[in-house]
Amino acid sequence: MLAAGILGVAFLLYWFLFGLDLLGNGAKVMSGCKAGELFGDDTNPIAGLMVGILATVLLQSSSTTTSIIVSLVGGEDGTISVEQGIYMVMGANIGTSVTNTIVAMGQMGDGDQLERAFAGATVHDMFNFMTVAVLLPVEAITGYLNALTKAMVKNADVKDDEKWEG
Repeated sequence: MLAAGILGVAFLLYWFLFGLDLLGNGAKVMSGCKAGELFGDDTNPIAGLMVGILATVLLQSSSTTTSIIVSLVGGEDGTISVEQGIYMVMGANIGTSVTNTIVAMGQMGDGDQLERAFAGATVHDMFNFMTVAVLLPVEAITGYLNALTKAMVKNADVKDDEKWEG
């Protein structure tokens, strides 16, 4: 019985990851070079934030949005830059606030349960809003997350036919 449960979880996890890969590949194909052109040569932090919020609201999953952003940043053609991706991930963190509010509203049948669910959603929302309110201006002024990212991968020199093992 336990083995069947573990096998079932592994099976479902495989299909979840496969679907996420398909979604990321579809986003790459659909966006082509257009996602990078959304920003032009300049990186507008507010535009990146709004793209992340909108994508998360539409997909109802900040994890899926973040996975797509990472695949667009790390793709062969570099559809979007790391700097643009940082702002989009911040937007994904804010966009998830819509999702948790919808989940909290699902408790409308019981007033006490709704109150607790909405309070939890509000705490989560305020944490995300305050984190982005602090990190967005600091990143826009100093670029420390971009510099930290470059420092983390400075020795990762991958040639055309090589696979990076990190």
